[in-house]
Amino acid sequence: MITIPFHHIVSLWEEAKVKAASINQSVLISYTKKIEQQDPLHFFQKSEQFFEGQRFFWSNPDHSHMMVGAGVTAEFTADGEDDRYHAIETQWKRFIQQAICNEDTHSIGPVMYGGFSFDPKKDKTKLWDQFADALFILPTFMLTKVEGNTYITINYLSDCDESVLKELVRLEEELLSVSSIKHVNTTSIVKCLEMDPMEWKESISKVTEKITDGQMDKVVLARELRVLFQEKVNVAPVLRNLMEEQANSYLFTVERGTDCFLGATPEQLVKKQGNKVQSMCLAGSIARGESVEEDAQLGSALLTDEKNMHEHDLVVQMIRASLEKVCENVRTPSEPNLYKMKHIQHLHTPVTAESTDDCSLSGLIKLLHPTPALGGFPQEISLQTIREVERLDRGWYAGPLGWMDWKEDGEFVVAIRSGLLQEREASLFAGCGIVGDSDPESEYQETQIKFRPMLSALGGNLTQ
Repeated sequence: MITIPFHHIVSLWEEAKVKAASINQSVLISYTKKIEQQDPLHFFQKSEQFFEGQRFFWSNPDHSHMMVGAGVTAEFTADGEDDRYHAIETQWKRFIQQAICNEDTHSIGPVMYGGFSFDPKKDKTKLWDQFADALFILPTFMLTKVEGNTYITINYLSDCDESVLKELVRLEEELLSVSSIKHVNTTSIVKCLEMDPMEWKESISKVTEKITDGQMDKVVLARELRVLFQEKVNVAPVLRNLMEEQANSYLFTVERGTDCFLGATPEQLVKKQGNKVQSMCLAGSIARGESVEEDAQLGSALLTDEKNMHEHDLVVQMIRASLEKVCENVRTPSEPNLYKMKHIQHLHTPVTAESTDDCSLSGLIKLLHPTPALGGFPQEISLQTIREVERLDRGWYAGPLGWMDWKEDGEFVVAIRSGLLQEREASLFAGCGIVGDSDPESEYQETQIKFRPMLSALGGNLTQ
């Protein structure tokens, strides 16, 4: 494996030191090189021995864009701030403004990854202590697979010394070596504990009364499933299982010390590339069939179901209205199609638009989150209802998660079908949209289906 030449690293470092002295602040150096093909999952697992608790993984549904980060060169946080989106964007812009990059970097990095909690105004519990309301990381090493090519990026600062540079080159060579790694299986599940299922059903009845009274149109209620294991959960095999089992999903992993938030979500929140903007409306769902015929029947039933179509239309209206504030040529098809996953199928409407000059990625996230698919409608009263009746600290569950590059382009998803791993425990989350005629038992069964992707990847099922 050809590695990054040490003299290139040193040359950029010396240039950065001169610049840092002139502006009296540390300067980022970002060096990217095209390399031979690498398996991103192999790189993720290999990096554990050097950067356990400091890794991330990202893949879009067709795996045409995959990123793995290891190590922490810089961190950007915003806790308890009214406009956390703008705060993160401002920190990032200020940080990369003076960055020194080699030519290859401009097609890839530097890139920060991270996410936002679902609701910063919700009372917090210790469950999410490691995850701020807004947290983003610039990794020390990043492997990027895009458009059939693979790149390695090293991010470092001007105030390090030469011994650090030598260690970076050594680690890069180690991470990209073709040596085999030990295959690890998922650990055995001891027990699955449903957290307050009866109270959750009762909360649905309370919410449907408010909706019937005309206080709101829809509220999304989530619940937690606690999973206990014999041993500490290893992230890599869970991630590999998700990749194999959950086609048409975005895969994500964010490690924070001994905690790891990961999942396989079908739902894109927003993507911005230049002036091109994409989003999607994903609301209304039904199970997959046991046969082709049954699956088609269930899909047809979903497309004609009044409750699900109403729920979906609320999301379409909100996303269109939000994008029209800052975009031009907002386009959606007249009818939804079916978005089929392994265990469930959804009503799906894609959205495209063209951004105006005053439209930023962080601004789009702020406008869109939370959509009625994850919060409800109207937005503020549904959020207040969730705070009052939902006995759950969602943390980053159902929040915006993704990445932003040096051009302030990027992509964010809605972090559903997800779980928080903590040593020998995992908290899995699932929710569903409640409207006036929602039936508590039917909604409960829908969440059972939505637990399956993570539970299956962890090696279990709901009978345990």
